[in-house]
Amino acid sequence: MVYGTINKGTLGIMKIFLSICLLLAAITSFAKEVSEIVKTKVPVTEVITPFVDGKDGSKKQPDTIRNQQRIMCLGDSITVGYTDNPTWNVPFKFGYRSKLYTLLKNAGYNFTFVGDSPQPWNKMSGDPSHGGTYRPKFDLRDLGQDHHQGGGGAPISALKGWVSKNNPDLILLMIGINGISQNSPARIRQLVETIVTDQPNAHLIVAQITPYVNTQKEKNKLVHDYNVYIRDVLAPSFIKKGHKVSTVDMYSLFLTDPSNYESPVASGKHSNNYNHPFNPEYDLMADRWFASIEALEINGRSNR
Repeated sequence: MVYGTINKGTLGIMKIFLSICLLLAAITSFAKEVSEIVKTKVPVTEVITPFVDGKDGSKKQPDTIRNQQRIMCLGDSITVGYTDNPTWNVPFKFGYRSKLYTLLKNAGYNFTFVGDSPQPWNKMSGDPSHGGTYRPKFDLRDLGQDHHQGGGGAPISALKGWVSKNNPDLILLMIGINGISQNSPARIRQLVETIVTDQPNAHLIVAQITPYVNTQKEKNKLVHDYNVYIRDVLAPSFIKKGHKVSTVDMYSLFLTDPSNYESPVASGKHSNNYNHPFNPEYDLMADRWFASIEALEINGRSNR
């Protein structure tokens, strides 16, 4: 009887001990699960944190947002992507910006286009949607990337106050065809001086601009000389001073011999038979913008 009583007591103690062990194991497992949940939720919270301009709140932004390159496409109607407006028989496809977006995205860049121009959707020069019946197949608006600082008819002088609004890291500047004259080189120099003073840390790529239709010989002579000034004088002088300035050739894309800068302007390149490119020419421009961005070796890729 004594032996049996001891067995029962021992068994009871063992049961209690086992219960305690199981309880401790459950608590430990639960603690690990809570820890893993916390670990996985922190990055998600950071990723969806909205971008905040300016200094306030910048220290709280995640790397994926903080390292995002802010790209401003700056210029006139060609930056907007106008074609044969106001009729818009040649469909609007965001000019060079749509293909440039694709090229940058496929290359792994972490970026956003910036700017607050409402064109062409404000119908300043006709309705590109034809009363809502047309929508570009690849629509930057769906991606939140239809931001730019282009303005139809804008001269060089109009751009001075546009840059500081959006604190860009990279500025793609193409301006000068409107009001082209012998004074244009001096005006573009003043504009670039303003930009590098206002945004000293931004990279500025100045385009050698596209020409008029080939029948506009006098204007195209001015465009040619303006572009030579950008290529041979403007960009080198700012580079020598240590500014983040470079240039890209859009002009030769429209020549009969793209390898010869002195060759005449080719026919069949302008959608409005004056100064706006056709969409295939816009795509070629995107290729050159992309190559010029690649040459900067900006640390703006998510896969670097």
